[in-house]
Amino acid sequence: MNKNDMTETLIKPFERIANLYSQLEKKTDNYGTDTPLYPSEIHAIAEINDHPKVNLTDLAQHLGVTKGTATKIVQKLVKKNMVYKQFAPNSENKIEILLTTQGRVAAENHQEYVEYMDRQLLSMYKDVPDDALKYFISVSKKTEEFLNQLIKRRQ
Repeated sequence: MNKNDMTETLIKPFERIANLYSQLEKKTDNYGTDTPLYPSEIHAIAEINDHPKVNLTDLAQHLGVTKGTATKIVQKLVKKNMVYKQFAPNSENKIEILLTTQGRVAAENHQEYVEYMDRQLLSMYKDVPDDALKYFISVSKKTEEFLNQLIKRRQ
């Protein structure tokens, strides 16, 4: 097998993995509640859990989204009874976002899911030599930089 064939053999699984991840990001999960939650919603719940009484501006920053996007996510989570908003103490206009009991259940179950995923992935790579892992990290960073450049060109 020549170098081009080996590179193609390596690239195809990355494409399939990216497609699988994209599919996973579109699926809902209940995370121990009776309410289906999209990944963007459970990620917001996790951030609110990690930063109690967070405001919308800070939540948006933690999530890496615009304030408008964070507002829409929070509105959906309020309707789903996962979070509630309240005025900050001694403030007439600053809003804090907190988890409901159901939101805390979802956050706890999501954390268990993240830990499960981490254990599974770590077990897959535990026998890979350190030098190979360092090389994979280097290639991953280069691939990420390349994809970010393509995204910027399309904007």
